[in-house]
Amino acid sequence: MLAKKYPQLKKPVNCVKRMGLIESIRYYQFHKNLAKVDERMLHEQWKEDGMAEGKAIGIVEGREEGRVEGREEEKFSIARNLLAKGSSHEFVSEITGLSLDDIAKL
Repeated sequence: MLAKKYPQLKKPVNCVKRMGLIESIRYYQFHKNLAKVDERMLHEQWKEDGMAEGKAIGIVEGREEGRVEGREEEKFSIARNLLAKGSSHEFVSEITGLSLDDIAKL
C-alpha cells in the first residue's frame, strides 16, 4: 500500500520482507536441526537403556546357568567321592539324584 503511494519505499519494504523471510528460514532450519539432535540423543538413550537391560538379563541368566552347572558338577564330585569310598551305584544314585548311566560313566 505504502509502496504504491510512495515509490521510494518499495525497495526498503522489499528488503524488510526478504529479511523476514530469511529470519523465518533460519528459525525453521535451527529448529529442524535441533529436532535432529534431540532425535539422535533419544536414540542414543534408547540404545544405552537397551544395552543396560540386556546386560542385566544376561547377568541373571548367567547366574542361573552357573548355579545349575555348579550343582551338576557338585553332584558328580559327590558321586566320585562316594564311589571312591566303596558305595554302591544305587546308593550313589539315590543320594545325588544322578542316573545310573551317569554314575556308570564315572
